Amino acid sequence: MSDIEKSDVEKEAEAAAPTTDAVREPPNRKIDEVSKELLRLNKATEAVAEQDENVPPPPPLTKWQKVKRHFRRFWICYLIALIIFLAIFLPCLFLLIIPRIAQDLLNRGSIVINNASILQPQNDSVILSISSNIYIPGPFTVNTQPEHLQMYIPQTGSQYPMVQLNLPGAKVHKNTTIEETGQYTPLENYTTWHEFVHDTIFLNDGSLGLKGSVVAQLGKIKSFTLDLNKVAPAKGLNQFSGFSIDSASLVLPAESDGTNLIANATLPNQSILTLEIGNTTLNILSGDIVIGTGVIENLLLRPGNNTVQIRGTANLTTIMDNLSTIISQQGPYIKNGYLALTSQVTDISYNGSNVPYYTEEMSKVSLTAQTPLLGMVLSTLQGFLSSEAANGTNLTATLENSIEADYSRSNSVKRIRDVLDNSTEIELITRNHLERLAKL
Repeated sequence: MSDIEKSDVEKEAEAAAPTTDAVREPPNRKIDEVSKELLRLNKATEAVAEQDENVPPPPPLTKWQKVKRHFRRFWICYLIALIIFLAIFLPCLFLLIIPRIAQDLLNRGSIVINNASILQPQNDSVILSISSNIYIPGPFTVNTQPEHLQMYIPQTGSQYPMVQLNLPGAKVHKNTTIEETGQYTPLENYTTWHEFVHDTIFLNDGSLGLKGSVVAQLGKIKSFTLDLNKVAPAKGLNQFSGFSIDSASLVLPAESDGTNLIANATLPNQSILTLEIGNTTLNILSGDIVIGTGVIENLLLRPGNNTVQIRGTANLTTIMDNLSTIISQQGPYIKNGYLALTSQVTDISYNGSNVPYYTEEMSKVSLTAQTPLLGMVLSTLQGFLSSEAANGTNLTATLENSIEADYSRSNSVKRIRDVLDNSTEIELITRNHLERLAKL
């Protein structure tokens, strides 16, 4: 087939087929091209390196930047660790640490009894009221539930409580007052209660212990139980130190119930206690001789000085039988215008029932006081002259004869009353006769 006779198809195929020279191009040419490309890249890298050397390095990171970068990288680890820590710490905080802190604050706090009253004494119970201040240091506010505390004597020990004290719930912050009034209180241990009464009467300074469990709560935190064991200072009666008989007089004639002696006495109470004692029967002695008996009705001792009236019966027969001994004992006091009288309790009853702990302890106290003899004589004569019986006795006639002989009967009585109203004149007359009496 000639070239002229070739079809168009064949011509296109031949044109598309590569030439033999192109297929047989040597490999060195490709290697050269790769080398050139590597060389170009090398030069570009060197140029960039030279440019980097001319750029100043960035400033170093601060400590805070390093910390932030560290936490940005590992925050998830710290979050997991915090969750684990709180899961362990919070229960310990609420169950162990906070109760121990509260217990320490309670231990460092104090209780002061402001006032208390012991009323309606019976053999096995009293009515108790108490007001106390509880101080807890620190800024915390503690809410307490109603408390049941055992009251005891520190010298005896908390294992022998005498009564149980019920205190209401309170909100305690710093110095807080808690009160309970009119609480019926059975005596849990009579022996300890008896010892408490003894200490109250005889001691100048004493103490009172309170022990129990206190359920407390700090804010919204779950409540917890604290142990309270506190000793509060308490003043005693100090054997009624400062007792005095302010006035005394004989009742002539005696009253219908036999009362022929009335005295006003002062019973000091230096404690913070209000004590309802009851009807108090006592002996009145001159030295060691019982010359009469007396009664203080419904004795109630409040803090401070208490003025009481003693209504009694002087045994004139006993006085006359022992007159020489009495005058001998009273001689030093009579010279100074006084009589020394001693009161000693023999029985105490409340609502008709004997109160043994008061009777036994108060009977151990002998209260001696000097009463002005002049005042006693003056009060006796004034009382007698103002009575209806004065005009029918020989005493008036005797006193009248001792004044001016030329006075009429009416003037004599007036003169007697004038003398009795003049304390200076009657004192001179009385002292003169008492000095002679003391020398017998």
